[in-house]
Amino acid sequence: MIYLVRHGQSTWNVQRRTQGQLSHPPLTARGRRQVAAAGAAITADLQAAGRRVDVFVSSDLLRTRQTAAILAAGRPVVLDRRLREQHLGRLQGMADDAAAAATEGVDWTDPDVAIGGGESARQVHDRMAAVVTAYRDRVAVLVSHGDAVRHAVGWWDGHEPARGPWVTVRSAAVFVLADPGRHRELVIAGTAPPA
Repeated sequence: MIYLVRHGQSTWNVQRRTQGQLSHPPLTARGRRQVAAAGAAITADLQAAGRRVDVFVSSDLLRTRQTAAILAAGRPVVLDRRLREQHLGRLQGMADDAAAAATEGVDWTDPDVAIGGGESARQVHDRMAAVVTAYRDRVAVLVSHGDAVRHAVGWWDGHEPARGPWVTVRSAAVFVLADPGRHRELVIAGTAPPA
């Protein structure tokens, strides 16, 4: 059983800046509260199932490491670069509006387009499939990023890259991957959009 968690709100989420694989934007106070609420939801779900976490695994980027540290509450966290966000090349660090303008005309349904000169949807889909497969036989909390989580959920549900239904991945969202072909999202108390 995998709990796939997006990091809490970061300073760049608030500033509406494209993060990609840039490592330095930290969590905000709101982001820390979101993560604490996500942790409570995971704990309740585990208690209902009579299970406990075997391993915490996180992307090595700061916002996910901070998220994982809150969730793990002093337990060890394994860092895995495969959980990183989609690399967005030259778009990383740009204001979201500028990044959107720079990608006008991009065919987002083409899984092999490398957005901004970074990674394609297929590349992210494949590496997220590999990391989920590596931990699927354990009770694992995997801490990642919005687009990466979306690709992992799509793969789990049986969709090809860039072909499945759009999955909204809010800050500190938790998706449970237990039954192949069907994910579920935990309801997190006190969470709502944005970022």
